Amino acid sequence: MNNKILIVGSTGKLGTKLLKFTKKNSIPIYAITCHKNSNKLINQKRQFLIKSSFVLSNKIDQQKFFKILEKKIHIIYFLDYGSLSLKYLSHFLKFNNNSTIAIANKEMLIAGGSLLHNKIKKSKNNFIPLDSEHFSLINSIHDTNNIKKIYITASGGPFYFNKNIKLSSVSPKKVLSHPKWKMGKNNLIDSSNFINKILEIYELSYIYKIPLNKIDFLVSKEAFIHSIVHFTDNTLSLNCFFNDMLLTLIKPLSEYYKINEMKINQNYLDFKNLKVEKPNDKRFTIFKYKKNLMKFSHSEQIKLMIVNNSAHKLYLSKKLKYNKIVNYIMKEISNKNHNKKLNSFDSILKYISDLNNQYKTNV
Repeated sequence: MNNKILIVGSTGKLGTKLLKFTKKNSIPIYAITCHKNSNKLINQKRQFLIKSSFVLSNKIDQQKFFKILEKKIHIIYFLDYGSLSLKYLSHFLKFNNNSTIAIANKEMLIAGGSLLHNKIKKSKNNFIPLDSEHFSLINSIHDTNNIKKIYITASGGPFYFNKNIKLSSVSPKKVLSHPKWKMGKNNLIDSSNFINKILEIYELSYIYKIPLNKIDFLVSKEAFIHSIVHFTDNTLSLNCFFNDMLLTLIKPLSEYYKINEMKINQNYLDFKNLKVEKPNDKRFTIFKYKKNLMKFSHSEQIKLMIVNNSAHKLYLSKKLKYNKIVNYIMKEISNKNHNKKLNSFDSILKYISDLNNQYKTNV
């Protein structure tokens, strides 16, 4: 079967996991990209026998990649980081329909907002969200009118279940040590202070067209329950699976290839896996601002992403204390009115570029 599969961000953890799976199952990959990690990209191209590769921080490669996006691509994965990849997806949508678009890049999904999802739908492409929380809802949401509330879950990160820890004195090593899984530094910081859940709520709102006031999050230490849907007839749907991102990554492939069923842990009915709780911990500053965050406009959500990335850099360079990250973000957003109308991809990308220049980030 001559399907063209393109992976944007192949050199990260998800990209590496996906490439190993496709090689094992004799599924050819057409093209891969990275931002700057050219050495690993070259090794991947050689190891996995991939026809084309592109380093997107290189302007010549970037232009070549735009040309690739004008060809028929059957599956395109966005496993990279940052909202600027919106320009690649925007270009892809001009030339491709009836393709599968699989996205793990939350920054791009939030930046694109409802405009992106409307364009995907109009172009008759199939969209698959890869983040476990949003992926878990694929089979549960058919009619948004009968939904009373949706909860996604958080594992609690390194601190929530350690009640004696003072967040004013935690070390960077502790912040960057997730008890469940390995992630990049940005995601680890966001997971430790629950900013990631706020961003995932914004994502969910756009993906499934659910108002923000109908979405919240709970804490599930075992990270087995990924979402709960409370329907208007008071029935509940618990969406669960063991958190192996390979499960979400192979879903797009299953539309084109016969994939052997993954073996699962038969202890899934263990009661501890089904335990959830409402977060109520005053150590975390995010809860002070949560009500306000659930009213953020599209442009304010984008600014939150950019300022949050700036806060990561300040924290990692020891210019901002860990327990001041959320306060810094909220102060920067409240300084000016950033409720801008963003009605095109060009206006979104310009707004992002202006903010990136202001905060010296690249999100």
